[in-house]
Amino acid sequence: MNRPHRDPDPAARRGGGGHRIARTGAAVALVVAAVCYASWLLAPVLNPGLRPVQSYLSELAARDQPYHLVFQLGDVTTGLCATAAGLLLARVVREVPRPAWWGLLVFGVATAVDGGYTSMDCAPSIDDRCARLEEAGELSWRHQAHTVTSSVAVAGALLSLVAVLAVLRGPVRRRAGLVVAVVLAVGTVGTLVATLHPEWGLGLWQRVQLTGLSGWLLLTAAVARRGPGPERPR
Repeated sequence: MNRPHRDPDPAARRGGGGHRIARTGAAVALVVAAVCYASWLLAPVLNPGLRPVQSYLSELAARDQPYHLVFQLGDVTTGLCATAAGLLLARVVREVPRPAWWGLLVFGVATAVDGGYTSMDCAPSIDDRCARLEEAGELSWRHQAHTVTSSVAVAGALLSLVAVLAVLRGPVRRRAGLVVAVVLAVGTVGTLVATLHPEWGLGLWQRVQLTGLSGWLLLTAAVARRGPGPERPR
């Protein structure tokens, strides 16, 4: 005997709609984060005194630099948006490994702290006195902690990217993921090496690294909105 057809549970329908809204909101937040994380592109206009090849991008937000609040706000906004997206996606997305969202959360929290609390005191690449004080360990704890929070943020992003890459499907998304991974890996390795030899273009390598991080945020936004696979025909 055939059972009468029943409509899906209204609560389930509402949950599905809520998940779509959450995914869309997270994707929008990640796009905003990617744009704000690229605030360093304003450097030639707002702070042309820093040297693009030798200077840390973090020096743009140093508390003695012009327009440092603009760059600090960019980091804080990036961190808050990434944190909110990570919390939403951890709740509603099941087809992507949880480490993708854990890494996103780590990146978000560390970046928000980086911009809001552990910004540098001064810019050692253009200020000899600042460089001497930094080498002697006589700057504030916030300046000294900056390296830690920045490193934690990058580690979180790398964890997230690896988890996202593991589930990407379709040639277009896989190629995009590979490009992002290569740019971020090259920039990160170059930055680590140039940290020991700043004359090897520290600022240039770090700009490559941040380009990769913005690319990762955009890639994650696409996965948040549509999932890891290619779009299915409707």
